[in-house]
Amino acid sequence: MSESDEVSINGEYLKTLMEMGIKEHIARKALIMSNNECLNTALMIALELNEELSEEDFEDSKMIFVVNSSLNMSVGKTAAQVAHAALNLYREVASPNYLQFSEVLSKWEHKGEKKVVLKGKDESEILELMVRAKDLSLPCVTIRDAGRTEIAPDSLTVFALFGLEECVNKVTGHLNLL
Repeated sequence: MSESDEVSINGEYLKTLMEMGIKEHIARKALIMSNNECLNTALMIALELNEELSEEDFEDSKMIFVVNSSLNMSVGKTAAQVAHAALNLYREVASPNYLQFSEVLSKWEHKGEKKVVLKGKDESEILELMVRAKDLSLPCVTIRDAGRTEIAPDSLTVFALFGLEECVNKVTGHLNLL
């Protein structure tokens, strides 16, 4: 009898780990090693197992910024709003709220810190993207402007998210570059 036959795998935990970019065989091994008792424990084990993989085997991650194009912001205003989003998202990902992303963040930093700016249609579309990102447990932030210069106060200007490319693309893969 194999080790995997002795312990049944928690399907929800397996799905969550795989949505975070953990390969299925590593996720299964981590769940077995943690006795399916705690998703966070399984994630920590999976990340340790992932460390054994070479850099080339590590899936790329990226930070995505979706700009609300319905606001017709100037280039300077857009750049400032994306900068706000980058700082806020980085702080969020580096916070204790997202310890499970610490290894992904570290590898992202060492592999060039890929960032992509995409065109969002309007606030409604951006809010739908945010719901999808949260459903996948991806770190994300929205930026709302104070309204002191070009646009109305509390306008949603940028949505930003971070994660493994495979997961992030499930949310924003259909959008065009800005």
